[in-house]
Amino acid sequence: LLFWRFTEFGGPIHQRPVQDVAYVVARFIQRGGSFINYYMVWFLNFHEILSRAIKMCQRTLVSADPIVTSLGSLQQDYVYTSETGDCASFLSNYTKFAGRVLFNNMHYNLPPWSISILPDCRNVVFNTTKVYIKRG
Repeated sequence: LLFWRFTEFGGPIHQRPVQDVAYVVARFIQRGGSFINYYMVWFLNFHEILSRAIKMCQRTLVSADPIVTSLGSLQQDYVYTSETGDCASFLSNYTKFAGRVLFNNMHYNLPPWSISILPDCRNVVFNTTKVYIKRG
């Protein structure tokens, strides 16, 4: 994962919105990734919030590979289930438009280019578009 670009002496300083960084990290975890090194993003407040959301899914994420389901045009769900019946879900919207999807007999609003984490396959505890830089 590459979050930062090198700056050429005297050149423009490249910055990515914190929401982009959260999206990339959540997408990596959603697709089965592990071993995130937060060294370069420690100052972002989403680190603690995202870590908490992932920790809530921990047992389920390591139990099996996800089942990927299409929920619409470029909206997907990655569902992880454990042998004990625990369930975790990542609802994804890969478009520049907001979407509304039906999952587990419930409707979810998905902002553009976002991933929502549902550690119990019902309640959203984290969405990548709702993170901000901690100031001060």
